[in-house]
Amino acid sequence: MDLNRIINQARALAQRFQGAGRQEVRLPVFAYEDWRRIYCQPQTGQSVSEHHAQTKQSWYLMHFLRCAGVVVQPVPVAAAPFAQWAAGSGHDLKNPHDLAHAVGEYANDPATPPAHCRHGSLNPAYDGLGGLVTITVLGESEEQPEVMTVVQHSREGQVLQSLQLPAVDYSPQEAWEKAQEFLVRVKPSQVFHDQQVRRPSYCPDCNGLMVSVASPQELERLH
Repeated sequence: MDLNRIINQARALAQRFQGAGRQEVRLPVFAYEDWRRIYCQPQTGQSVSEHHAQTKQSWYLMHFLRCAGVVVQPVPVAAAPFAQWAAGSGHDLKNPHDLAHAVGEYANDPATPPAHCRHGSLNPAYDGLGGLVTITVLGESEEQPEVMTVVQHSREGQVLQSLQLPAVDYSPQEAWEKAQEFLVRVKPSQVFHDQQVRRPSYCPDCNGLMVSVASPQELERLH
């Protein structure tokens, strides 16, 4: 996977939206099976990799847009409702250009509901309340980390709030400084630092980065 190409394409697309003066953008989000059915892709390892790369590019696009102050509304595109909508509106889905146009129209149709979930958000209401914190580095390989996540959670694994520190925005030193500031605010009773670089995964509804937390068994091993 060419991560630099994915990031550069996402940044360029975000700049195009900004250049067009867009203050709010609705972007389609696909679970793998829905994406495969909509785009008539075979169920192979190659298609899984392609979907993962496209999902990653969408995550970076949303990130760059939000950093620029653009409101992003992720819109889940499920295969069955989309096909029904396309048939009712007379869209031809056999031509790739027409299919892409139809997906864009569907995502921007006010009748299509946006995602209700949001991942990776801070909630100051939990500051100072302690709990546990898990620090994880996400990336496709150890050689190219992408995001550090710092997650406040309960011992049972319920996420209270999380901080996401992308490598495109922070150097390793800056990320650790931000993580330390988060720990000072949260005042956790225990901190677990995952020693592995984890492969990132994304929510099939809102395309948000899925954070991970230490299991009770992992936390017990710290004692």
